[in-house]
Amino acid sequence: MSITIKDVARAANVSYSTVSRALKNSPKISAKTTEKIRRIAKELNYIPNAVARELSSQKTTTVGFIYNIGTHKSNLDPIMEGIEETVAKEGFQLLSFNSRENLKTEHNYLRFLHEKRAEGILIFPVITEEGSNLSYLKSLIKGNIPVVVIDRYFPELDTDYVVSDNFGGAYEATAHLIKLGHRRIGYITGQEYQTSVYDRLEGYKKALEDHRIIYQKELIKKVAPKLPSSIEEGWRATKDLLKERPTAIFTYNEIATVGALKAIREEGINVPEDLAFIGFDEVAVASHIFMPLTVVMQQAYKIGEMGARMIIERVKHLHQKKDCLETRHISVKTKLLVRDSCGAKLKGRMKVNLEGDIDGFNS
Repeated sequence: MSITIKDVARAANVSYSTVSRALKNSPKISAKTTEKIRRIAKELNYIPNAVARELSSQKTTTVGFIYNIGTHKSNLDPIMEGIEETVAKEGFQLLSFNSRENLKTEHNYLRFLHEKRAEGILIFPVITEEGSNLSYLKSLIKGNIPVVVIDRYFPELDTDYVVSDNFGGAYEATAHLIKLGHRRIGYITGQEYQTSVYDRLEGYKKALEDHRIIYQKELIKKVAPKLPSSIEEGWRATKDLLKERPTAIFTYNEIATVGALKAIREEGINVPEDLAFIGFDEVAVASHIFMPLTVVMQQAYKIGEMGARMIIERVKHLHQKKDCLETRHISVKTKLLVRDSCGAKLKGRMKVNLEGDIDGFNS
């Protein structure tokens, strides 16, 4: 049963009109009360009637975007920007919902978009240790509702997706450290039920294999499956990893990066003089606090733009009643941004190039 404004008012112990005004950011309602009402509305998964009416009216072609910022998505803003600008250019209406990395919340939004007949759905899916909404997504696709997945994907789901080249990005970062002479490269990773995490780990392993370096399990440390991911988990995993005396560390996301740098600083280790460091994804704050970080950069805007184009093409194709489009799987290239933390700019640094020759490397 749908949550109504009455349910929110009852839970917040205020009148219906107060809820309505708070959700419209009325200056007549105090900031404290507005914050309380908005929090309760989110907890109850309340969707304002105006949104439902907009969908039901079908005056414009509406697509939904279900994202989550329960974890580490510093690249979410450019992804959303890419989606919003592309959808607007086509004259489509976009409705966005944050699942907050919660399976039930995501399921409720999927059901809402289905019931209100959204013509297509973009989703940055929730995938946890408990599972996913894969079966519901399959039922939507079977019911001829276009679905495009971004950032993470399901190998068993026959639908379009656009993701970063996580394998290639991790491979390039690891190979770069090897090129600088490192052989004991520690890796902080996450839970492999998420495809982005799995692909990054595989890229790390493949780089070691191609350069004839033995894969050592003790140099791999996982953050615990907590949602949202925490800086403390990255800190804990790095403390454990440092006991193995790596000469370089590579982290799988920006939250792990912040935790890792905190642990490294506490141990009195100098980066990059004593320990080389590379992170996956930009961490602007960390670069200001610690040093300019070498990172694997994702083309987040392009991912959003391409995902939006794919869902628009699907919807238009459906309207024109043409033969089925082939399923498209797109992997967007990453870029290694070399700064100070990997040690490549240290004067006199020796490097091993990919052919195995050793030569002097001067910045």
